[in-house]
Amino acid sequence: MSQTTSGPPPPPPPPPTPAPVAQPAYTDPALVAQQPAPPQQPQPPGQPSTQPAPPPNGQPQPSPQPQPYPQPQPYPQPQPYYPPPQPYYPQPYSAQPVGQVTTSPARNRAHNGEVIADFAAVGTLAAVDIIVRQDIDNGGVGTMLLLGGLLGGGASGWLLTEKYKIDEGAARATTIGLIVGAANGALLIEPTGWEEPSSILGLLFFGSAIGASGGFIYGQAADLTGAQATFVGNLTVLGAATAALGAIAGSRDQEFGNWENGTLALGTDLGLVAGALIAPQLDWSPRRARIVAAASGVGALVGGMVAGLATGEKNDTGDTERNGDVIAACMTAGMWGGFGLGIMMTRDSAPDPSVGRPATGATAGASYMPWVAEGQLGLMAAGTW
Repeated sequence: MSQTTSGPPPPPPPPPTPAPVAQPAYTDPALVAQQPAPPQQPQPPGQPSTQPAPPPNGQPQPSPQPQPYPQPQPYPQPQPYYPPPQPYYPQPYSAQPVGQVTTSPARNRAHNGEVIADFAAVGTLAAVDIIVRQDIDNGGVGTMLLLGGLLGGGASGWLLTEKYKIDEGAARATTIGLIVGAANGALLIEPTGWEEPSSILGLLFFGSAIGASGGFIYGQAADLTGAQATFVGNLTVLGAATAALGAIAGSRDQEFGNWENGTLALGTDLGLVAGALIAPQLDWSPRRARIVAAASGVGALVGGMVAGLATGEKNDTGDTERNGDVIAACMTAGMWGGFGLGIMMTRDSAPDPSVGRPATGATAGASYMPWVAEGQLGLMAAGTW
């Protein structure tokens, strides 16, 4: 016979613990005393009581101090966005042509104005020639012809400036050609024997027109700088001064004739041609060209002053004609001496950068620049070897 043994039944599960009742936060003892006491909740056996102990002697307990709110945490700052590095591609190397100089618009307008003024002078000479040749006595008609010649010549020069780029060298070469052409026209008066005003004005007009046109063409073809054009003018003046000395020294009758006329024309033209041939080979800066030209003028002045102070009213033989020869010779010598002294004084001057010549060697005109790509470094080189 089997016997079953059973123990005591398991205790029932404890009931859920009710939420604690919030205590009123009154601090007045009278009001707290009038409040009913919270009902006692039954506690299961074996469980500790969760009810608050009654206050001793019926005195209310102070309410707990409220806890401070936690300090707000700052929002995280947004991180800046850095785009991924892009590969660096350097600009392609472009070599500047030798002799090209960028000038400001104001200087370009001044050079254009010089060419326009030169051809306006030619047009004015043409109008005067017409007035004299036609023997126009009406003042209104003469004024209209003068204005027409002035505007016509200026318009011709303006058209040239619109067609071609005018720099300082081309403008100055046009002016030199105008002056030398008019001088040659005047020097042709004596050999031709023309004495009529209309014939003389015709020579001046044709000489100036040919000279201005030739100077403009030469300035465009030779691509002269301002310093080179100044040298051409300086050498032209030296040639004319030397020819004047030869004309004065070689004169026999002390009158201006064919000998004097031909000598002046030959010296002036030779000086112009020599300057036009030598100037493109020079690399003078504008400052050096101006100093040399000024030294030539100072030399002529000093030579003339020394000769004037050294010679009296009459020489030992009582003749004053030889004094003029001495003064002319001293002035010419002083001019050439000043020209050479100016060149020697400025021999250490920096050359004109617009007339630079390409250097010779393995790395002439080479240019280097870094090259950066994604994860790669390199070096780019461009130039002439």
